[in-house]
Amino acid sequence: MSRGFFQSQQHTWGGVSAGILIVFFGCSIFFCFKRKLYTCFTLPVNQKGTLKAEQLMLKHFQLEQLQKATNNFSQDCLVGSGAFGNVYLGSFDGEGKLAIKKAHTESYTSTEEFENEIRLVSKVKHKNLVSLVGFCQGAGQKGAKILVYEYVPNGSLLDHIMGRGGRSLTWRQRVTIAIGAAKGIAHLHEGIKPSIIHRDIKPSNILVGENFEAKVSDFGLVKSGPIGDQSHVSSQIKGTPGYLDPAYCSSLQLTPFTDVYSYGVILLQLVAARPVVEKTRGKT
Repeated sequence: MSRGFFQSQQHTWGGVSAGILIVFFGCSIFFCFKRKLYTCFTLPVNQKGTLKAEQLMLKHFQLEQLQKATNNFSQDCLVGSGAFGNVYLGSFDGEGKLAIKKAHTESYTSTEEFENEIRLVSKVKHKNLVSLVGFCQGAGQKGAKILVYEYVPNGSLLDHIMGRGGRSLTWRQRVTIAIGAAKGIAHLHEGIKPSIIHRDIKPSNILVGENFEAKVSDFGLVKSGPIGDQSHVSSQIKGTPGYLDPAYCSSLQLTPFTDVYSYGVILLQLVAARPVVEKTRGKT
């Protein structure tokens, strides 16, 4: 009787021990699985909006580096200014001279817009397109938003067309620039998948290199083009008056032809050497 009682107790404790072990292992598996599941679902959210410079093959500059390279963004280093931001010439010990585009505070509606532009422009690699070297991104919506491009020494095509600073172009140089610009725009449309539409092709956004090769620049308005069977993408009107495609303005349907139209206006300017819009012409 006593022996049977002890055997029963042993079986009971054995069952309890086995149950505890099962519960322990079950809880361990549950919490491990829950942690893994939590990681799977939360990491993309936590990482959303963060840029990994090494994955984009870009350099992540610190604000202090850019301040030092431009003498704290002094007027002496200012080489260009527009509605989007200011462009400074920066001198670096390792990289040499680079163009630093510092956006105005209101230029980007969100941090995601700035980051999306970087991801899009980082794909651009062509001898007739200005290359993005790196970026600087401060914390928060009002943090620094700066793009760092290769520096092109001979100014813009607009400077040469208008004869600014005594600059002028021979007919051979005009043809060279026209061909180079066409190749750069064609690469955006056909050499990248999905295609990229520039939306602001104009002489001030075509830079002139040392050998008078053209380099299309300023990708602040770029937008991904049609995908697959799409004939267009819908878009608000963006661009510069005088270079805007009338079909795009009337339909809000953006296609690669929008850039082609703007390029055609530039060809006329290369021949005529006149502004696209002359407000004072004909006035006495």
